[in-house]
Amino acid sequence: MQMKRFGCAAAGLLLSASLVPAQTSVMTGGYGNSRTNANLTETTLTPANVKPGSFGKLFSLTVDGQLYAQPLYVHGVAIPGKGTHNVVYAATMHNTVYAFDADTPGVPLWSVNLGPAVPTSTYGSDWGGSYQDILPENGILSTPVIDSGTGTIYVVAATWEKSKYLYRLHALDYATGVEKFGAPSLIAASVPGAGDGSIGGAVDFVADQHLQRPALLLTSGAVYVAFGSHADASPYHGWIVAYSAVNVQSQVAVFNASPNGSAGAIWQSGRGLTADDSGNVYTVTSNGTTDGTSNFSDSVLRLDAAKLRVRDWFAPYNFQDLNDSDDDLGACGAVLIDGTNYLITGGKQGVLYVLDRTNLGKTTANDSAIVSRVDAGNLGIFNLALWNRPDGALMYVHIANAPVVAYRITDGKISEAPVARSMNGFNVPYQGMTLSANGTASGSGILWVTTPMTYPLPAHGVLRAYNAEGLSEIWNSDMSEADGMGAFVKFANPTVADGKVFVPSGSNQLYVYGATSSSPVSINPVVTSISNVASYAEGAIAPGEMLAIQGTNLGPANLVVNTIPADGTMSASLAGTQVLFNGVPGPVFYTSSNIATAIVPYSVAGASSVKVKVLYNEKESAETTLALVPAAPGLFSADSSGSGPGSILNADYTLNTEENPASAGDIVVLYGTGGGLTSSPATDGAITGSAMPVAETTVTINGVPAEVLYAGNAGGIVAGIIQLNIRLPKGISGALPVVVTTAGASSQATVTVAIR
Repeated sequence: MQMKRFGCAAAGLLLSASLVPAQTSVMTGGYGNSRTNANLTETTLTPANVKPGSFGKLFSLTVDGQLYAQPLYVHGVAIPGKGTHNVVYAATMHNTVYAFDADTPGVPLWSVNLGPAVPTSTYGSDWGGSYQDILPENGILSTPVIDSGTGTIYVVAATWEKSKYLYRLHALDYATGVEKFGAPSLIAASVPGAGDGSIGGAVDFVADQHLQRPALLLTSGAVYVAFGSHADASPYHGWIVAYSAVNVQSQVAVFNASPNGSAGAIWQSGRGLTADDSGNVYTVTSNGTTDGTSNFSDSVLRLDAAKLRVRDWFAPYNFQDLNDSDDDLGACGAVLIDGTNYLITGGKQGVLYVLDRTNLGKTTANDSAIVSRVDAGNLGIFNLALWNRPDGALMYVHIANAPVVAYRITDGKISEAPVARSMNGFNVPYQGMTLSANGTASGSGILWVTTPMTYPLPAHGVLRAYNAEGLSEIWNSDMSEADGMGAFVKFANPTVADGKVFVPSGSNQLYVYGATSSSPVSINPVVTSISNVASYAEGAIAPGEMLAIQGTNLGPANLVVNTIPADGTMSASLAGTQVLFNGVPGPVFYTSSNIATAIVPYSVAGASSVKVKVLYNEKESAETTLALVPAAPGLFSADSSGSGPGSILNADYTLNTEENPASAGDIVVLYGTGGGLTSSPATDGAITGSAMPVAETTVTINGVPAEVLYAGNAGGIVAGIIQLNIRLPKGISGALPVVVTTAGASSQATVTVAIR
């Protein structure tokens, strides 16, 4: 069959990216455009090792102002003249952006000041008197956003120039701090309308009446900047202004929430606008005029990203009561549950809402058109974190004078009562909140919460760590004087990345926490999970399957990737790491301290089970016994997460994406592992020709059978990587799930192929 070595060169490039694990980077507020406040790639910090005596403050990094923005983190940035670093970015209220080496204390790799900050005394007595926690200046208040593809960090700075208040959007090279893409751009906007502050049938954006609080959003090739009010001082409106990401002088869209009314601030307690993969932007507005026609205060809005036009909306049945009692619906923004159509929000009234984002529900009696709602208590919901798990998403909430609690959401229905709650409670609901976990693995989740100890603000802050599955507190920064985090700042989420926790503060310090030097050192490797490297499915394994083995002390601190020789055999030992299967070493593709991959030797076939253990520098882990089955297929995704667009080549050898789909009837190539024994015996670690799997293989696209032209080892790639050439069925289109079935076992249903 002439297609069976289809695209070998392209396949090698594609799989080199798919096989190596994605390194953790935090590019935007809330860890992604779904704004879940969850990092699900944390393999180092677990409830077992975050405890007094083994976890604490490592060092602090000094900056020139308060830190209200969430720190951002990029793994492996090449800094000119200074080598490659893991970089943490901090943006201050004094308008300075810093790039620090995230792993060592010291001076910044670079820093740049973006102009004189605005003295908060200029806002008058309401601001200076009532909002004592933001003194003495306002500069970079919102969380920036990073585009890793272009190496750019976008930042909005408020400046005070010649007694005038201005906002500018900056685009800085994240390796040097140098402006690019025509930046900076002075933010200005105008919409037709007769609302508050209008002149001659137009409402203009007035900088000194607005506060740029929400984290920036990068989606659909544009940067979206949202604004609320200064302490509800009229006239003001809720604004979103969008600029081209590659030419920030080009304004591409403007939205005003109340052009013919008043207010409708977009502030969301600093949480960013939300976006999905279908070109939609979501925001939640606050008190003001609501009519469902041109004025959308106290509403959840779905906007098209291109023009920011309202495509759908929801306002609670009691929206007028919310406005009258200052119970902003828009106090915490929107959270998407990935893989579903569900959107979650909540506000000052203390009600949690679950909406169908494809049909938000508009306004109906008693909110009868929405999916579910629950009254979590009064005195406000300002922040949420979500752990999306197979047994139902866990949503973490804290309201005033109450413990931290978790609700479970199953098929869109939110539990009537919390399924977990902390023993301790706090009177101030302005916490920062982050969930870290190793995917959905039980026993890996930690909820990190920053809280003030007293009120009013400013006040001393505490970083707290809770076991995410029961909310028992396992550590806090007040357990040891050396671990103190300084002054608390409202809504500032800690950033968890690669085994460290970066905590912003009002004390001109970025605090860095992690495993301390007094931590117990485990000499032997420890295995915590074994899964298919493509699908991350755990359980039974098959001969020739490439496995991802996670744990501690599995290999060297930094990732080492094995070479794939043009001829010969991939080594079964790499950088001191070996993986034994019933005593037989399997080829090792890559290794590091926390994760290694190895291929199950074909020679174990015939056994009913396999004992797996890891050796590193002659020290060995305990054995893990797994059932052996004929096949355990998994499909590679393009981002190595096991979900989303697949590592799939179109007929012209280009990557299949929604922007570059195949046509129905075209031939495409899928890649996976876990196909089992082949009809021609494969040699462990060999760079193979083609060989058919023993078992019959079928493929379905969204449940529709596809014609399988070839299914076997991928020629020119290490044995164990399976290639499938298929013809896409006709009559279907979209980003559709693809499933491979071999010997009665099926791959995950979360990888998609794009068909026009």
